[in-house]
Amino acid sequence: MNFKEQLKRDVKDIFHNTKEFAEETEIHYNNNYYNIPIVLDYEGVQDRKKPSSDNVDGVFRVDVTMYVAYSDLNILPRQGAKIEVGDEIFRIAKVGNEAGEIILDLERLDE
Repeated sequence: MNFKEQLKRDVKDIFHNTKEFAEETEIHYNNNYYNIPIVLDYEGVQDRKKPSSDNVDGVFRVDVTMYVAYSDLNILPRQGAKIEVGDEIFRIAKVGNEAGEIILDLERLDE
């Protein structure tokens, strides 16, 4: 087994393991429902915070990065599309795919 194969295996077996980091979560995307392990990172996004926008007073933007194994979705979501994570609906701001893992930067407005 080479390094890339081991990395893909570790993504699924360790990082997306519900006994380690991930939480089993219902996802709704593109008219399909998935109940899959994901990792949500609210903290990492703060380091990459965009300049403040001109939202109405009392409305703020919620940013989160979602990590999911490609093998759990079997598709690469589209930037700009809507995705429901649990009971929250986000817009996909950025899409990445590294070593068998999909990385989605998500955003939504909240009061």
